Amino acid sequence: MFLILQNYKFRLLWASMLFDDAGRMVIPVALGWLVLTLTDSPLWVGISAGVAGLGLTLFSPIAGVLVDRYNRRYLLLVTLAIEMACALVMGVLVHTNNVSIVSVLLFSFIIGVNGATRYSCVSALTLDLVGRSNLLKGVAANFFSMTIMGVVAPVAGGWIIRSLGVPYAYYLIVGVSLVSLVILMNLKGIKAPEKELSSHVEDLIEGAKFVFNTPIVRMLILAILVSETFGWAVESMLPVIARDELSLGPEGLGYLMSAGAFGAVIPSIIISVVPDIKNKGMLMFIGLVCFGSGLVLFALSKQLYSSLLFIAFTMGSATVYESALSTLLQTSVPSNMRGRVLSFQTFSWGFSGMAGFHAGAIAALFSAPVAVAAGGVIVLLNGLRIGKKLILLTRDSQRSVSSRLDS
Repeated sequence: MFLILQNYKFRLLWASMLFDDAGRMVIPVALGWLVLTLTDSPLWVGISAGVAGLGLTLFSPIAGVLVDRYNRRYLLLVTLAIEMACALVMGVLVHTNNVSIVSVLLFSFIIGVNGATRYSCVSALTLDLVGRSNLLKGVAANFFSMTIMGVVAPVAGGWIIRSLGVPYAYYLIVGVSLVSLVILMNLKGIKAPEKELSSHVEDLIEGAKFVFNTPIVRMLILAILVSETFGWAVESMLPVIARDELSLGPEGLGYLMSAGAFGAVIPSIIISVVPDIKNKGMLMFIGLVCFGSGLVLFALSKQLYSSLLFIAFTMGSATVYESALSTLLQTSVPSNMRGRVLSFQTFSWGFSGMAGFHAGAIAALFSAPVAVAAGGVIVLLNGLRIGKKLILLTRDSQRSVSSRLDS
């Protein structure tokens, strides 16, 4: 957290994203509860999350090219403006009783597409502003932003839905997005990347070849794909588990989401203040194994307090592995390739939303806990499978990166 105090430009970026994260943490509460109210169907809850993931995945490769070519601050401002407009339209539609499942799915898809550029921009700007030596701390600080708002925002969203109604949750998203945009406008001196002579399509193909032909990058992207596709199905199933398994309302859903975010706060703070952790492969391995185990424990829980404890442990473990993974990914690629490689990470994040498709189907056939537990087992087994290779490959990669920087 000292990095936020010491680096003025990064502090502005961090503060801006803090408010944007608040809005983004309210979205799944409002969206999940709205769909559950409209359809009373776990399948449609999963589909609405899946559509957002589909948009994120489809647009991510294009977003990577944009991030490598254009001013990242300007791109980020555009994403905030789009987010505000979409939330305002949704609020008005719900307020006037004109909302339908089609409009909800369209909103989800646009938010997913928008997120593809947003996430890649923030990741690339973080390294631009803090440098390689402070990147793990910068990544952890960004996770802290998401998690601290993940503690506060879902509870606020659940309370607003219970007390005022769903439309006001969307109006809250509009307000915090506006604050985020105003703060970001004060971030000056961000230059656009050097102009490329190649075409956008050539850039896209070059990025894909680099990812598939570089062992460490390929392995990290595949690790993300597995954990996002199966592990993060829990996000889309939380409204169903809250209502059907724990007999909770929208406020209870907010408490579950806040507990998960609170669990992620602790490792975020620790990683951001301790000296640099050298073996990030080991850190990622531990996080993956604990993430998978936590999902299984959460799925088996039938009591509110144990569920709060297990979801906190699960999300804390996810923060550990994602912080290590993001750092390894950025420090393993040349600067001119960073945006495109990060777009493949964002591409993989889209699978966490699309996990709602299969999770919703499994929940409809069996139950939401079965869908979550099955994903946890797959994540755990994959973490155990790649553990040794992960540690060895990342160690070799760090040596080669150090050699390039020294030469």
